[in-house]
Amino acid sequence: MNMNGTDKFIRACSLTELKEKGRILFTADSGGEAAILFVKGKIYAVDNVCPHNHTPKMHLGIVSGSDILCPVHMYKFSLITGKHSENQVNPLRTYKVKIEDDDVFIEKPQTTSFNFDF
Repeated sequence: MNMNGTDKFIRACSLTELKEKGRILFTADSGGEAAILFVKGKIYAVDNVCPHNHTPKMHLGIVSGSDILCPVHMYKFSLITGKHSENQVNPLRTYKVKIEDDDVFIEKPQTTSFNFDF
């Protein structure tokens, strides 16, 4: 697998580091941020920006089963699909994860832009 940046995956951290910490905040060269979480033997990567309040704090979210709650207003999103538990807001962007040796690769996080209409 070509992981040198020419495809859509980028090295985020070591698997050892992620298992030790349980979660990390990863910032790509493009400025996009992802929260990467190790939960019950599985690895999830989600956008660090909550689609409800646009606050970059999902890496501090509360994990409950396969969901993550934004620490600001407690909106709950699926770590698997990114969908809000009641479909009231846009989904949280999720990223695919690949493991190679002791390296964790995720899809390149996108930078988030907002169109406020107020």
